[in-house]
Amino acid sequence: MKKRRFLTVFVMIACVFSVIGGHFYYNNKLEETAYAAKLELAKAPNVKTETEKTAASEKKVEHFENAPSGIAELYNKKKIAGESLNLTLVGSSLTTSEAGNWATLFTAKMNEAYGKDVTVETTSFGKFNSLELTSQDSYAELVKKKTDVVLIEPVLMNDNEGVTIDDTLYVLGKMINDISYTNPDAIIVIQPSNPIYKPVKYATQVSALEAYAKEKGISYLNHWEAWPDVDSEDLKKYVTDELVPNEEGYKLWSEYVYNVFK
Repeated sequence: MKKRRFLTVFVMIACVFSVIGGHFYYNNKLEETAYAAKLELAKAPNVKTETEKTAASEKKVEHFENAPSGIAELYNKKKIAGESLNLTLVGSSLTTSEAGNWATLFTAKMNEAYGKDVTVETTSFGKFNSLELTSQDSYAELVKKKTDVVLIEPVLMNDNEGVTIDDTLYVLGKMINDISYTNPDAIIVIQPSNPIYKPVKYATQVSALEAYAKEKGISYLNHWEAWPDVDSEDLKKYVTDELVPNEEGYKLWSEYVYNVFK
């Protein structure tokens, strides 16, 4: 009987020690797991840093995300270096620094959006046609300019009488080559002049210009898609009898270009 009691007590004591030992073993395993986890976390910052760098790099392209290829990257590079992105608007008497012109409205919007990070200048060839351009001082000044982006409105309206589209495109090509020779890194962009109601020869000129841009791999801003159709009388609400944009037309034009570059 005494022997049986002794065995019972021994078994109970053994159970108690077994439970206590298991508890300490379990706690020890938890501590080992926690320590291993800390070691893994200690390695994590490098991975997180790379992720943050990627996110920061992507976040930089907040502006110019709809702009032609290369402009957003160039803007970010300039901004990091503390420099301004230089944008030059080039065109006929439809592209000027006069109040109410699309170029002036666009410049104001860009100044408001970017401040000193972007500078916008305008070079207008006025009423000169393509054959007269290369002998003008404004042409010489343009090709000497160190600018990052050049948005060209070829003088199609001025060429509508007496100048063939072949001559227009030849002079445009010469202008682009001259600009690129002086400033090889300049990004060239082309846009047409404003649409007019029921164009004939002019429509052919604009189509040829777009085809030229595509063939040469030059970005083309087709702002015509923002205007009423050329066969619709609604277009007359934006273009005067002199075939130039009115206040609403210039506003529409400027908003289209701004939405590309904002």
